Amino acid sequence: MKILIDIGHLADFNFLKFSILKLHSEEHEILVSVLDRGKLSEIATKELKNISVVKIGKHRGSILSIIFEANFLKFFRLLNLSLKFKPDIGLSPGSFLLGAVLKIQGKPNIQFDDDLERPVNVFLEKITSTRLYFPIFYFKTSKYVRKYNALKEWAYLSPKYFSPDPLIVNYYKLEIKKYIFIREVSNKSLNYYNQNKNCLADIAQLFPANLKVLFSLEDKGKRHLYPEEWILLEEPILNFHSLLYYSAIVISSGDSMAREGAVLGVPSVYCGFREMEANKILIDLGMLYKIKPMDIPEFIKNIFNNVFNSQSQEKFRNKLLLEWDDVNECVTKSLKEEF
Repeated sequence: MKILIDIGHLADFNFLKFSILKLHSEEHEILVSVLDRGKLSEIATKELKNISVVKIGKHRGSILSIIFEANFLKFFRLLNLSLKFKPDIGLSPGSFLLGAVLKIQGKPNIQFDDDLERPVNVFLEKITSTRLYFPIFYFKTSKYVRKYNALKEWAYLSPKYFSPDPLIVNYYKLEIKKYIFIREVSNKSLNYYNQNKNCLADIAQLFPANLKVLFSLEDKGKRHLYPEEWILLEEPILNFHSLLYYSAIVISSGDSMAREGAVLGVPSVYCGFREMEANKILIDLGMLYKIKPMDIPEFIKNIFNNVFNSQSQEKFRNKLLLEWDDVNECVTKSLKEEF
């Protein structure tokens, strides 16, 4: 098969990475288009060795760039790329652009999404996809709309695909389960445009004294707003998910990283403004907490000395391993079912 894959976000690259590598190992011809956004292109090129990766469209952070460069212009460039590559099928996570391009050409395309809170996107995905997949929380299935029994973060953080490296903690002179991990996202995307742009910076001085903190900051120009003793991580981050795994608590103003921490078996806090069905799955499992920023310092005091130990963390992840699907098998199977 000739497969054209379109990716617009690092979380979506992580979601498809192992599926892409598996399809490549089976000698399918693959072309991956990635949005010029942050370190996405650099990371994709590095990790997808011997697979063609091209940049299509650009995301500069402004609304104009998102609408014009990342969508309008990208559509025509994808169309041109597809006409030259002549794929048999397309694959995209939460993107209707490639679906529209292939529908024009009468080619099948498979789409995956986990964000029901973007109804316009979901509608466009439904009318442009051959088949559309949602995670465990979706119930309105049909011949063309299906679900898999997991969340998309499980595709790359299941014990089957991810093994943490404890030595990475030494690099930052930290101790396992003796630090917290913080992620502050920028509000320069449509999903977070209405969110307080510095919601964690505003309460950083209220955190318990002598608390070891690793933090990932999307807008590095805001570094001065956070305590000097916090350790700022520079992308691309070495063994990033191992740092999440060995933290005592994960706190994120973005939804993706909050879910990553939770599926890794780490008590995790989402302090953003969005209400999401994907988050509710992990909230119901007792591993994700939706908390207002001002309540986080008190939450840390209450939970820091009672965090999961390694045995309870492993037990939680093994339970998911038994109950949830192998997401990568769902992805590759969905493509093969078209032929």
